[in-house]
Amino acid sequence: MKSMLRILNLEDNEMDAELNEAMLSARWPECHLVRVDNRDDYLTALEESAIDLILCDYTMPGFDGTEALALAREKRPEVPFLFVSGTIGEDAAIEALKNGATDYVLKHRLMRLIPAVARALAEAEERAECLRAEEAMRQSECKYRELFESLSDAAFLADEEGGKIIDANRQAEALLHCSRADILGHQESQFLVPGTNGKPEAGSSSSNGTEYKLIRADGATIPVNVRTTRLKLYDRPLVLRLCHEFNDH
Repeated sequence: MKSMLRILNLEDNEMDAELNEAMLSARWPECHLVRVDNRDDYLTALEESAIDLILCDYTMPGFDGTEALALAREKRPEVPFLFVSGTIGEDAAIEALKNGATDYVLKHRLMRLIPAVARALAEAEERAECLRAEEAMRQSECKYRELFESLSDAAFLADEEGGKIIDANRQAEALLHCSRADILGHQESQFLVPGTNGKPEAGSSSSNGTEYKLIRADGATIPVNVRTTRLKLYDRPLVLRLCHEFNDH
């Protein structure tokens, strides 16, 4: 369980803020609450402070909870935002949830604060984990693309069962005299046919390669040496073929 909790509390009543902190300290022993009661201090805290949670009263002199929510969604959209109010009505609460508030707790039912905050933090961590996974996948895909394009041979990645090409690099475009868009989605057999040595046996991988004929966009054929590697991506069996033109030796 997370022990430290950094809270920004927009609250004009100091005693209410102290009660919020005391309540949450029972679950998060190192709970640290910073109270602000005006727009300028709130904005400064949003932009400069490390925050795990925002608690906000709904009605305050000179500052509106709806505006506070909008500023929080703009400045710190990743931070859970909960209204803790004695005046928020059901219609206003529903509208606040639609506008990005995580939850709301009535001041006369403050025992709901701990479970509401726990749920909000868990949901925020789940979203953060999804974002981290998406970023890791994006970086992995960038590294794959960089490696794939750096290959000196023409490369074709195809579905092993259906033979449909799902990726090709710039060298493949140059060798076929056509664009990547004209290659993807087509069968391997449209561009590669077995040469004098025949087609490799199913499941085999040869370091020396096998002779194929490559059919260019203009119908011309050229002999190529093809090295075949079988691999799996997301449990999908694929075939990587690296094609080297014979007359390039």
